[in-house]
Amino acid sequence: MKPRFKPGPFSAGNVQHTVRDASRSDSTRHGPVFTAALCTIFTAALWGMVLYGVTSVSPAAAQSESVSITADPGPVPVEELAERRERIRRGMGSGIMILFGAEPKVFSNDVNYPYRQESNLFYLTGISQPGATLVLLPGNRSQKEILFLPRRDPAREIWTGHMIGVEEARQRTGIAHVWPIEEFDAFVETVLHGSAYEKRPSDDEGDYRAIGESVENGTPVAVWLLADASSRYGSRYPRALRFASEAARFPAARVRLASGLFRDLRVVKSDWELQRLQRAVDITRLAQRAIMRRASGPGGQGGPGGPLNESVLDGIILSIYRAHGAHWGFPSIVASGPNATTLHYEENNREIASGELVLADIGAAVGYYTADVTRTFPVGGVFADAQREVYEVVLDAHARGVAAVRPGMTMRRVHEVARKVIADGLLKLGLITSTSGNQYRMWYMHGTSHWIGLDVHDVGGRDMPFRPGMVITVEPGIYVREDTLENLDDTPRNRALIEAIRPAFERYRNIGVRIEDDVLVTEDGHRVLSEGTPRSIEEIEAFMAQPAP
Repeated sequence: MKPRFKPGPFSAGNVQHTVRDASRSDSTRHGPVFTAALCTIFTAALWGMVLYGVTSVSPAAAQSESVSITADPGPVPVEELAERRERIRRGMGSGIMILFGAEPKVFSNDVNYPYRQESNLFYLTGISQPGATLVLLPGNRSQKEILFLPRRDPAREIWTGHMIGVEEARQRTGIAHVWPIEEFDAFVETVLHGSAYEKRPSDDEGDYRAIGESVENGTPVAVWLLADASSRYGSRYPRALRFASEAARFPAARVRLASGLFRDLRVVKSDWELQRLQRAVDITRLAQRAIMRRASGPGGQGGPGGPLNESVLDGIILSIYRAHGAHWGFPSIVASGPNATTLHYEENNREIASGELVLADIGAAVGYYTADVTRTFPVGGVFADAQREVYEVVLDAHARGVAAVRPGMTMRRVHEVARKVIADGLLKLGLITSTSGNQYRMWYMHGTSHWIGLDVHDVGGRDMPFRPGMVITVEPGIYVREDTLENLDDTPRNRALIEAIRPAFERYRNIGVRIEDDVLVTEDGHRVLSEGTPRSIEEIEAFMAQPAP
């Protein structure tokens, strides 16, 4: 999935099992993840079950091998959750942190979207149930962490399923103090006015003393919230923003943003996280290979069901995710022909013509940990000359970008490596007349990398030096949109540019190519987590030429 970053204006030792056929399915269960309300046709489901055991190829020849899926490590260890919370408390130093769970979102009338917990609260608790709120108090020794949850309601559980009780929450999170959510407001009012919460007295007389003294002396009490301002994509933290807007009622409260604390902690993955992320990547690899196989026959008609539609490939992807207990981490992008030049195309409902390219930008999610792998391949299995020429430029940029990943590098510098290759390639293709300015941005308008983890666009900064355990994408692309030249300002310079590049534009019109892999920073360089998914032209054509298993 391409990064939203725009660089400038335009004028783990993992346990594995091997998938060999459709009779072997993964039985490991994990917590609920945000899922799609998608409708798949029978043909797509059939192909997903048949194809998720397809084989890979060597760079030189179609050499069969089994596909390995990393085992799910199970729920995050309680000890790891406790360590994460301790590190956040140390980062706070003082005050109080309040983390609100995500609010359910209405899909239609009385039907909600599948629930997806707020990532940072999930990171500290592993709890995916609605209605949760976590409070951290680094100045306390006993009541230093309190989890507020809705009380269990048997009548409600008949409709919506099991609710987590107090003892279960303690066992799953390692948090000793689990209180009913209806006490949250009274607790916060009491503490931020400088008193201890008498309804649930602490075993340590020193608890809440620092906050009480600050209120009494008129010195600020830090109230840590995920209260970042709303973006053009909408507010991510509505409850925190509401709380921050009302914080003036507390005499000493000073709102501080908690985002930086989580960014610095979450950006480096633990061994447990890397195993879960690797599983998501492996399932995504399997889906990429399956849709290549489905599109490999003459005109893409290598299987049952008649004409090949984007929706058929979309259905295969989803069926493979679900067959392995995963969900999607973002809506799949299955873009054929001219649709491949739309960066976040999501309609997935166009009939695909023989010989067209399909750009599939997809990512399975396992327990919220999300892969992000893109492949671009030709329906029928053979690249046309013009497609091959664009693809080779992107492939070179991808290879150079991946090679640049190592400790001490930054995302911005990786982008510059790939950007230069793209610009040089566009000049050779005739799509720009100079590499010194921003002409390349007509055809390559996004960043090369983003972080991945609990969110597909995970936390982290573009100038943050790479350290072992960080995971990024490397995903250069070229997109020759048919309306790009029409949208240039009508100036003498642009008219001359259009005249110079028009022949190349006509040759490559409507070709969109993106190649994306997930890359782990290691002590001595990097490791491509999504290795084994056909990438080069030779690998893709050899793989798609193999007979269906």
